Amino acid sequence: MAKPVVITLTVQTANLFGMNAPSQSQIDGCCTLSDDNSGSSSNGTPEDFKSYVFINNNVKWVGVSRDSGYSVAINSIDYESKSNDVNFFDSPTIYGSGGRSGNASANVKNDPSLLGTLDIYNINFSVYDSGNSSKTFSIDPKLAINP
Repeated sequence: MAKPVVITLTVQTANLFGMNAPSQSQIDGCCTLSDDNSGSSSNGTPEDFKSYVFINNNVKWVGVSRDSGYSVAINSIDYESKSNDVNFFDSPTIYGSGGRSGNASANVKNDPSLLGTLDIYNINFSVYDSGNSSKTFSIDPKLAINP
């Protein structure tokens, strides 16, 4: 049954914020992804996480902090062009709503030719401490169209 899908990025914010120039594997190690439509990662990494979304339905990305005193904002979702993938959305960049806990949201194109394809994208997010300091990071999971 087609429905909107919410993808949640949960971040070990205190660890990640405390790192100085973390590697991509350190960033990935502090992040977990989940969704409300049985998305999963076969090897447990955010890069391998695949969410199944539906044609002509909404996808929303939200950020959650595992540590009190920190917040996670989704700054943007950027389409990352690879050889066998397609952009599921009308724009190559979906901007977040702004602020210390901003989310991003967009509708998947109403295009049946998307069935069986992948959308590889970047989640650009910021971690805010209890003051006004923030650090920006990126991870790159995948989307697939639910049959």
